[in-house]
Amino acid sequence: MQRNAVLKVLELRRVAVRWLLERIAPAAPGVRRGRLRDWIARYGFAELAGIACAFVGAALVRRLTGSAVAAAYGAAWGESLGYASVIVARDFLTESRAAREAEQRFGARQASGLVGGLLAEFGPAALLDTFITRPLVMGLGIRWLGLGPGIVVGKAAADVLFYLPVIFVYERRRRSNRK
Repeated sequence: MQRNAVLKVLELRRVAVRWLLERIAPAAPGVRRGRLRDWIARYGFAELAGIACAFVGAALVRRLTGSAVAAAYGAAWGESLGYASVIVARDFLTESRAAREAEQRFGARQASGLVGGLLAEFGPAALLDTFITRPLVMGLGIRWLGLGPGIVVGKAAADVLFYLPVIFVYERRRRSNRK
């Protein structure tokens, strides 16, 4: 049953990504595939870590409290923690490796620039997502569909709402870095 729920989520995400691509990507098909690959490379592994931590967070909090509402917050915060850990760790490792290859030092100035970029890309969307959107849709999913399928369906719905502003900011930053 959970395998079917995961497949449904993947299909929902595919449809959501296609819809998003049609809205913001130029008409050239090669560019769309390239951007999709960029987004998957940027966010894919973090998503896997996020869903794993969502299940762990929901199960732990549900076991401790017996509350579906608390489990929804546990899932949302577990996912946020897993997701953010991967994004932050990977970006810091990538930037420090690039500095080392350029025979430069990766210090406080570079780190603060990286943190500023991450806050611009994720900040507002992450605040709404972590404290309002994700717990709400995961809570509704858990209540209506049960723990496993509810987390997966809630996650998919929350991801669509989360990635609309995140990808918009990511693409703007990417374009401005090229200029």
